[in-house]
Amino acid sequence: MDLSHVLWIGGGQGSGKSSVAWALSRRFDLQLYNVDRRTWVHEARMPTTEFGMLSMDERWVHATPERMLEWFVTTSRHRFRLVLEDLRALPDTPTAIVEGPQLFPTSVSAVLTAPDQALFLIPDRAAQEARLLARGPMPGTSDGVRARANATARDLLISARFAREAQELRLTAFPADRSLAELIDLAAEHFRVAIERGPHAGDLAAMRRFENEVTARQVRLYRESLGPITLPDEPLAFACECGSSGCAAEVELTLTEYEAISAAGDRSPLRRPTP
Repeated sequence: MDLSHVLWIGGGQGSGKSSVAWALSRRFDLQLYNVDRRTWVHEARMPTTEFGMLSMDERWVHATPERMLEWFVTTSRHRFRLVLEDLRALPDTPTAIVEGPQLFPTSVSAVLTAPDQALFLIPDRAAQEARLLARGPMPGTSDGVRARANATARDLLISARFAREAQELRLTAFPADRSLAELIDLAAEHFRVAIERGPHAGDLAAMRRFENEVTARQVRLYRESLGPITLPDEPLAFACECGSSGCAAEVELTLTEYEAISAAGDRSPLRRPTP
């Protein structure tokens, strides 16, 4: 499988990888693939795992962070296979940028054409810990405070693993201890040559529409997974489908509003006027 047109950004929770990948996709007119936005689509294609058969308490309250790390690594390996299947179905042009916490260096290195196609972001340990603990007690568990502490400890182990694997494989890793704007510029410079040599032609409007369909499906499937629980139909950020080069505009719509637009066939509400 030829993935010479794919760029990879991996890293732990709160490292800024999603924001960096989004910014680069808009600056350079790239296809954007967010692994976490395929969670529920992938669920039906995932093999049975130990983690998948456990209750919330068994996952987050009673297990050690080290055991949680093992589960996450195993799940990430299965998810990576599904990511490759998804990429096979995407257009070969323009270049695609893929980001997610499941993209460990050992997995990514196996499909790289050149080292400059990959970048890993490593958050500052103290800042990451404070940010994750600030999320508060984990819902759906009998001891939300302990569950959050365990999940945070696991995420710190995940970040440490990213740093270790990147160093061992001699792949570029940046400490995410600077402003988002600085991180974006550093990433842009790191990927500059890879982007220049990659394919550039593509239907930007169709690319952003595909992103929107992925977002809508993820939210829809998540809500369906909750059974009788109904969540508020809050606004979501959808990509502008104007097709203009460099457009970074977004349109806020609820899922109901977006699906009504899709059903009507007139997608003009998803196109912001060009300044």
